[in-house]
Amino acid sequence: MGGSELATRLRTLRLAAGMTLEALSERSGVSVRGISDIERGRSLHPQPRTIEALVSGLALDDAARRWLRAPLIASGPDGGRTDFRPARVTDFTGRGVELHRLVRLVDAASASGTAAPVRVVVVSGPPGIGKTALVTEALAHVAGEGRRVFVDLAGHGRPASTALEVLQRVLRQCEPGDPPGTLVAARARWAEIATDERVLVHLDNVSGEEQVRPVLVEGRATVVATSRRSLAGLDAERVVLDVLDAEDARVLLERVIPAEQRDDRSVAELLALCDGFPLALRVAANRIASRPATTAADLVVRLRSADRRLALLVAGDVSVAAAIAVSHDDLDPQTSAVFRTTAALDGVTFDAQVVAAALGDDPLETEERLEQLVDLGLVEQRGADRYRVHDLIRLFASDRLREDAVAEASVRARLDRWLLDQLLTAGSVFVVPGRAPFSRSGADQQAARDWIVAEVDHWWPAFQRAAADGRHETVLTLTSVLQWVANLWPDWGRWYELDLLAQDAASATGDDGAASEISGHLAWAAHIERADHRLAARHAADALAAAERSGAAHLVAWGHYHAAWAALELGEVERAEGHVRAAVAGFEADPDPVFLHQARGLLGLVLRAQGRHAESVVALRATVQGIVAGVDPVDERVRYAQALARAELATSLLAAGAADEALAVLDAGLGAVPLDTGTSLGLLLRTRAAALTELGRRHEALRDVERALEAMPARVRPARLDALQRELAMLRDDLTGPPG
Repeated sequence: MGGSELATRLRTLRLAAGMTLEALSERSGVSVRGISDIERGRSLHPQPRTIEALVSGLALDDAARRWLRAPLIASGPDGGRTDFRPARVTDFTGRGVELHRLVRLVDAASASGTAAPVRVVVVSGPPGIGKTALVTEALAHVAGEGRRVFVDLAGHGRPASTALEVLQRVLRQCEPGDPPGTLVAARARWAEIATDERVLVHLDNVSGEEQVRPVLVEGRATVVATSRRSLAGLDAERVVLDVLDAEDARVLLERVIPAEQRDDRSVAELLALCDGFPLALRVAANRIASRPATTAADLVVRLRSADRRLALLVAGDVSVAAAIAVSHDDLDPQTSAVFRTTAALDGVTFDAQVVAAALGDDPLETEERLEQLVDLGLVEQRGADRYRVHDLIRLFASDRLREDAVAEASVRARLDRWLLDQLLTAGSVFVVPGRAPFSRSGADQQAARDWIVAEVDHWWPAFQRAAADGRHETVLTLTSVLQWVANLWPDWGRWYELDLLAQDAASATGDDGAASEISGHLAWAAHIERADHRLAARHAADALAAAERSGAAHLVAWGHYHAAWAALELGEVERAEGHVRAAVAGFEADPDPVFLHQARGLLGLVLRAQGRHAESVVALRATVQGIVAGVDPVDERVRYAQALARAELATSLLAAGAADEALAVLDAGLGAVPLDTGTSLGLLLRTRAAALTELGRRHEALRDVERALEAMPARVRPARLDALQRELAMLRDDLTGPPG
């Protein structure tokens, strides 16, 4: 048996499957040269992950898998394994913090000259992250003498070692002769050795705690276990590896790739495509360096295709896909299904509920399987209940998901259906009853908003797919609900884009009422997100024209409102007055007075812009009275509307020369606004600072400006709030300079 037998069996299975070398390379991720070397007997001991990748590529059943692997398995209770200590990586790069900590832990454990409980260090992380290389480098830096033992528990394509086999393999490296044949005797002998001398034991590719526990005896032994699993059942010091940071990854590539074969731009893109995984980086770098006629730019062009990336990350018999396959192929069918399903998700992070929805499974059971995937290093925990999958591992999951086109389509259909149903449910919480097809007044608004914001990277692509698929009614229904969310979350930055999709849906249905509403939304988004008032004016004109065609009085009123707003922003105040008075007249017939108050507020702004300050104050007083006295501040939208009305009234009072009265209006507003309502607080404080400045109280005004800047949201803001912040900054500069 041996290399020639393995060569014969692999070639027999490949030909029986009707595959060329190229076809098997494509399906397994192992290079053509790597397969050829095995079949010609030149590669006598291929890596376990290579064999597993070939098994997967050939789609072998258990019997055929065992037959292929048999030449690599010697007879006898220990399988005749020989453990070869891995060589240090000559250009080991990065991991400075982890390396220092690991060396310190091993040195501290080994420094004691007396018997003590064994020190265990677990180094864990996903496949291809560089665990073995780190430990090998660390042990080379450990001070002092002592026996070094290395045991590769993955073996050469055979099942995981038993507890007895682990001890026997450790003992063979400590003394000549055959080790004891029972677990009790082997452990007793190991305890004697560990008491008498210092031993550093590196257990590589550990598949479970049961492989480590028999080596844990009192004495002078230190055990370092590397594993894709977290080995949470062990009481150990832990070093958890993640991807390399960008600078270390860049240095690694530049050490391996000759200068004449790389340029800065290609190296930067290669870093991103390899996702910071050391194995992927090294494979890519070696592939380039081994082909002098090629460059990093050449490989980058090919790696840009996500469908081909893993197949290209192969150098000789080293393959990124094969490394991931070793972990994946150990999964039970249900956990494998959860893993594959993560590839259908659009968001970077996700929770168990969204995966369960895509699977049509129970969220609690799905969460348990996600935790198993975390333990295996295939999924990463992000916070208490969220997860993420590294890009390269996600590509592997995607390849597996695509193997069954029917199952993939079902997963994606279930996912989109659930996401859009959840979006409708959450969005309808904010709808005033009767103003949209769905409303759930009285439900938990904070929970609904949290879901909409947290899952936007999932539901937004689902919404886009619904639009692309021509599901016009779904798009229009969701948009009619989400308009009530937009004022509550104006800083998303995609409302204009969403409304454009809804505009296409309204056009396809020929519904003038829907077209008018959507054009109004677009006008709002053009003002708020883009600060493009001419664009807003065009959408406002479309809204009014469609409303008049529809014959709906409330839509006509809204059309005039949007036209007035745009005209005011463009300085066309006479035209703005005509439109806003038409809006006020239209809303007077509406049973809900909220929109009438809103229109009267806009009338006050138009009158102020014309210098008619006394009339402006009258209109804005009515607005404040209606919004403050007549509307319960149930959410942030209402609180902001109340703050805005008071701020505008105070501004008109200032213009009319009534600074003290303006200050009283603002103080009443500040007393009603929660301290954590940043935008409303900032708006009132900005206006109060102006009033204080008018009264000559500059130091108090400066304190208000500084409080307002602190209250502004730190996250991405729409253009409206950016303008407010810039105005505050300018006011602060004026107040900190000499009085004008």
